[in-house]
Amino acid sequence: MKKTDSIAPGIILFLTLLSTIHFANAQVIHPEAGFIFDDAELARIDLTITASNLQSLYADPESNTEYFARFSMTRADSTEGLLDVAVRFRGDTIRHKQKKSFRISFNSFDSDYDYHGIEKMDLNAEVNDPSLVRSKLGWDLFRYLGVPASRSNHVLLYINNAFYGVYLNTEHIDEKYVKSRFDNNDGNLFRNLWPADLSYLGSSQDDYKFEYDGRRAYALRTNEKWDDYEDLARLITTLNQYSGEQLKDEVERLINVQQYLKAVAVDVMTGNWDGYAGDKNNYYLYRDQVSGRFEYIPYKLENSFGIDFREVDWSTRSIYSWNLDLRPLYEKILEVEEYKAQYTMYIKQLAAYAASTELSDELTRWSQQIRDAVAIDTFYTKDWGFTLSDFDGSMSIGWGEHVDQGVQQFITARGASALTEAIDVDAIPLFSHLRVEPHSHRIDLDWTAEDDEAGFTTTLHYRIDGGDWNEVIRDTPTETDPVSGAYSYRDTIRSLADTTEVELYFTVMDQGGQENRYPDTTMLISYPLVSGPLYINEFSASNQNIKSDEFGEYDDWAEIYNASDEQIWLADYFLSDNPGSPGKYRFPEEYIQAGAFYLVWLDDQEEQGVNHATFKISKEGEELRLSERPSTGFQLVDSVSFGLQETDVSMGRLVDGGAEWIAFPSPTPNYSNLSTGVEENTVFMEPLSIYPNPVAEGVFYFNKRVSGAIYNIMGQRMMELEDATFARVPQLAEGFYIFRSQEGESIQFIVRR
Repeated sequence: MKKTDSIAPGIILFLTLLSTIHFANAQVIHPEAGFIFDDAELARIDLTITASNLQSLYADPESNTEYFARFSMTRADSTEGLLDVAVRFRGDTIRHKQKKSFRISFNSFDSDYDYHGIEKMDLNAEVNDPSLVRSKLGWDLFRYLGVPASRSNHVLLYINNAFYGVYLNTEHIDEKYVKSRFDNNDGNLFRNLWPADLSYLGSSQDDYKFEYDGRRAYALRTNEKWDDYEDLARLITTLNQYSGEQLKDEVERLINVQQYLKAVAVDVMTGNWDGYAGDKNNYYLYRDQVSGRFEYIPYKLENSFGIDFREVDWSTRSIYSWNLDLRPLYEKILEVEEYKAQYTMYIKQLAAYAASTELSDELTRWSQQIRDAVAIDTFYTKDWGFTLSDFDGSMSIGWGEHVDQGVQQFITARGASALTEAIDVDAIPLFSHLRVEPHSHRIDLDWTAEDDEAGFTTTLHYRIDGGDWNEVIRDTPTETDPVSGAYSYRDTIRSLADTTEVELYFTVMDQGGQENRYPDTTMLISYPLVSGPLYINEFSASNQNIKSDEFGEYDDWAEIYNASDEQIWLADYFLSDNPGSPGKYRFPEEYIQAGAFYLVWLDDQEEQGVNHATFKISKEGEELRLSERPSTGFQLVDSVSFGLQETDVSMGRLVDGGAEWIAFPSPTPNYSNLSTGVEENTVFMEPLSIYPNPVAEGVFYFNKRVSGAIYNIMGQRMMELEDATFARVPQLAEGFYIFRSQEGESIQFIVRR
């Protein structure tokens, strides 16, 4: 059975679900350099590999076969290692150069191991750059503006104690990387290579799974086994379907536009033509699970600051038409006047910083730091014939051929040209990050506001259940990012009722009175946070005699209930016992009908069938989580946390899909929880009954003295009874109700008027 994909033209900003992951930062997190990336000194990396393995590595440079090696890293008098690692070459055309780039993997032999928080290390040869500092400078400029860019530093590489040259150690982009920046990593991460221009190819996600040169142009790097491209297809469809102010309304829900404006400003000011806007190449997109928006992440900066293979003068090319051909993200964004002004603000900031003595001093420091090592780096000379004299002149003059300008020469020319062309406009202040996290009885909020001048004020606006608007004015930041200087703010809306609605939005105003608002409408958070349509309805974490599976095994189980009035495609949903890994089990490709149940065995025996999960649950207690597909960031649908469980007693909702959980001494797997009652509850000497039923006069009687509570069909407690033989219920509206005794007996009754 196949489900047809469809892409909605836009997304309503409507938050209803509870996130079980804690996020503490609104801004991009910029990890400290630490032991691996500290550039205060020149570190040394040693690899020890057998002669035969080293020979095999160089014999087939196109291969991605990994070879065992021992690794150590030395700083001053401190050495760490030896570590078991895997080594291979990395990159594309660089594999056929004599000075090659390496990837060192720390988790190939132990999937859970990481080295100072990273699983892989990329050592880039930088063969096209006689200065060896261009990429390093680009990475630092991205971080200067607050873009989630890689950390980097120069290192000396030794293999079997032989010097292989000066390398740029550049942070590898993977799930560890996005976790360190956004505090989550279960969203979709796409690595995009030529020809990934984000052009519209169709509304189906399959249209964007095409291959070029044996690999996908848009390659999924997380959640690969689910192969879910719906979020990317929605972004591309929106970019190509809308324009102007209408685009602004739609696209801000799908991608962090302000962060992309920063990234493209750095590309333009560094002449990095090998990224998205220049060559539809070398960038990542990560869909942040909390904000629900894509974040743009730059990748590979070797071809920048005057290095050119296109016969284009990138130092004078127009900052507003920098692309060579169709680039919907770049073009459509700059058509919006507000975005164009913000982009211009970033261009001006970069031009000022590039002309500063602070940056010039850093360039000098890096160059002096590696000069002696370059002098003895024999690989430095092999591919282009660079000499030490070329290195010494690389800041001020071009080398020739593909190196048109020196680094400082390019910076000066680019800054002058950009400032001459830059429009004279005072950009309105903006929000570069914003997160809203609903929890039980509270909403945590944090956001990052920016302007080209200090002294702006930002305000949180909210109201509850349509009441008066409240304003929380913030003129002092909660936190200042030590790398970019961006201001972040935090607040919490507390003491929320079980059933309520909260509307909110944010504004920021600069000293001149210019105001910006996000979103243009309002965000709506509705309680209760979980509202289906699917529910975890009942489960057993210690099944010995309740029910056996088709193999006669008494395994633990969970029952899923469709509370809607429509059939639902089960394969869009996932079940897990770990909030940090929500995609453990995917439901089969079939529909669950309205009002129906689906039983999945939690036995870690997927080979037994599609209704057998890839994990077990513990009798001692843990959490079950029901989520949507990866392209939603595994958006939470339902969850239940539980403690120590009793054997052959299940936990379930008092009413199917209701709010209250109770213990079921007589479990009902694959049947309604309301089916538990007198006819099945044989543990009681005298079955509970009431009369009359239906109740027409507002009073009914029990056949024995009981204590308990009356619930409506939604599981809400309506009234309590203690040691009662009858109940007066004139306040109950017409409908179905359940009485449940303290002993666990349940019985349905009907009220009629």
